[in-house]
Amino acid sequence: MKTKILFIAVLFAAACLTSCLENDDLMTADAKVGGLLNPSGFVQYLPESSQGVDVDILIYQGPAVKAIKVYKQFVHLATGKTSDYILLDNINVDGQNTADTLELSKTYEWGTLIQGITYDDYTLPDDPKNADIGDYFLLKYVSVLDDDREVTSNATTQVLVANSYAGYYMSYITFFHPLFGSYPDQPYYEDYPVLKQLVTLDGSTCYTDFGLWGSQGETIYLTFNPDNSISLEVEAFDYIVQEGDPNNSLLYSHYDPITSNIYLYYNYSGPGGERIIWEVLEPINNK
Repeated sequence: MKTKILFIAVLFAAACLTSCLENDDLMTADAKVGGLLNPSGFVQYLPESSQGVDVDILIYQGPAVKAIKVYKQFVHLATGKTSDYILLDNINVDGQNTADTLELSKTYEWGTLIQGITYDDYTLPDDPKNADIGDYFLLKYVSVLDDDREVTSNATTQVLVANSYAGYYMSYITFFHPLFGSYPDQPYYEDYPVLKQLVTLDGSTCYTDFGLWGSQGETIYLTFNPDNSISLEVEAFDYIVQEGDPNNSLLYSHYDPITSNIYLYYNYSGPGGERIIWEVLEPINNK
């Protein structure tokens, strides 16, 4: 029995030692490699915008990085084909990350993104307005260190060809609750602005966080109809949400093509009665 206990103890000690050695080895390898960075994971190219698309790159403090090579690839969904990776940019860093973490921001216009990408059976349009919504570029990053070693990051950036409604908006919500305040003059909650991003699903549909929620995956899908009315669907919420204001049939969800504002009216029933929400989404630099 003593022999068995001693054998188990030796195995446990060896396992602990091996674990420590493995962790140390990994830490040493990581420290030696360097070039760790964190780029924007997802951005949308807005066809109506003349500003291109902004990509942020965080280069962590560590061994000197001379440059960041950015490669681009294009995915065309209609044919299911993917282009080869070609060089998009060579960003000079000049070791600025040795003293502190360095944050860079790069802007890429459509002409720069499509340059050099070719398919046998498809030509990328010169105007992003003519691009297929849902297609995307994939950017990958290679850190060039002081000793000319190159380290490829696992982090990538997806640049999605968006529809005309996508982008960032300030959300202003008026929330009427049956047990607090009164309709329509004394809302329970009103006008605290929240930044939201409408993400492209297809040519006429976007999705974003639902109402005042979103932290648990509550999502609202907005479909923009030809008459500028909006159909909506909510997922991962505890109640059934319906479009419109049940107290006022003139209040319906719609898009204003002049201001690009989005007006949402929806409601749901809960304990004590009907909750009614008015939400206005005002675009931020989407054009």
